[in-house]
Amino acid sequence: MKLQAQSSRALYAALSKSIKCISSKSTIAILGNVLITQKDGRFFFVSSTGESRLSLPAPLALVGGIYEGPVCIPYKEIVSLLSSLPDCVVTFTFNDKKSLTMEYSTDETRTGKCDISYFDGAEYPNMTDLDEEKTMRLSLSLSFFQSVVTDASRFIVENELRPVMACLLLDVSEDRSRINFVGSTGKILFKCSHSNDPAHGGSDFYRGGDPRPLLIHLRFFKVLSVLGEDGTVDISTDGNIMVFTSDDMEIRCRCVEGRFPNYAAVIPTNNPYFCVVDKKELVNTIRRVGVFASSESNLIIIRKKGALLNLSAQDTDFARAAEDQVSLLSDDCPDNFYVGAATNEICNCLQTIPSDTVRIAVSDPTRAMVITADDPAPCIMTLCMPMLIND
Repeated sequence: MKLQAQSSRALYAALSKSIKCISSKSTIAILGNVLITQKDGRFFFVSSTGESRLSLPAPLALVGGIYEGPVCIPYKEIVSLLSSLPDCVVTFTFNDKKSLTMEYSTDETRTGKCDISYFDGAEYPNMTDLDEEKTMRLSLSLSFFQSVVTDASRFIVENELRPVMACLLLDVSEDRSRINFVGSTGKILFKCSHSNDPAHGGSDFYRGGDPRPLLIHLRFFKVLSVLGEDGTVDISTDGNIMVFTSDDMEIRCRCVEGRFPNYAAVIPTNNPYFCVVDKKELVNTIRRVGVFASSESNLIIIRKKGALLNLSAQDTDFARAAEDQVSLLSDDCPDNFYVGAATNEICNCLQTIPSDTVRIAVSDPTRAMVITADDPAPCIMTLCMPMLIND
């Protein structure tokens, strides 16, 4: 069997995407390779970590012999070689003795080749198919979906004891009119609400099945980036696996077992005090003052003083302190009202808001701060738990 790629650069690009779904920690040796398979006369690259599986078009064509079934190729050597080639034709000849000859021409007079081993693709593990009767289906703009994943990644960390807390939650309302994307470390929380009303920035995202919560683990974010940002992504899940499809690319991931905490219960609904500030100015001021915060707590104190927010931090162990101010654009907050926060946590919350100005709402210094855009109906909100201050 002989396969050929007309462009080594296109081949390199496709393989580079494939290896984002290969784990160096896998104990199954064959998963350290890329599978070449054929469907409806087209070739595809397939890679897998065991918990996720990526399939994407391979820029290959059959130019000799007949298709003899799927084969596994060692990607490391091939990708390394392709990275140093000019754009040229590359030919793979699969010999009977599991030997693969890779040939290329750098110009009209010079050619090169290498011989490496390949493996029978019949042994490559597969993933189960969806149970159609139990499947929920969604469809979203890829640019929107990828932006949500990027924003949420600031609020999600590895958690071996509670794997659900290392996930992005997709929570569809019972009436199918809204989907909430939620991520949380336990100290800060991200929520993005997406409606099915295009007039309010939403889309007709629901495609069928009974609503069920979907948990996307942090370790799958890397392979999801392969989908890019153009077009749409169809998301399907039956509770055991989830499938992401865009054009000819497909990603399958195992679902995480467990129940995400009741995030709605921790979001304060009655926040009588608020202030509106310039986001960039506030973030930069927090960073300046935060340099002088205690390395253990990173505590910064935010206090209302007239038409200003006063920010202060100190590190008593090293006898250092700092203080700075930010102008208020508007507020409804008593003078001398204060709250404490960790510098890195509140900066993450602020930077995620897609607006030049932010509204910080709070009820008292022991309750969470709710941060949104200064908009009547913000689609993104973040929540920052306060730090107790020893007066």
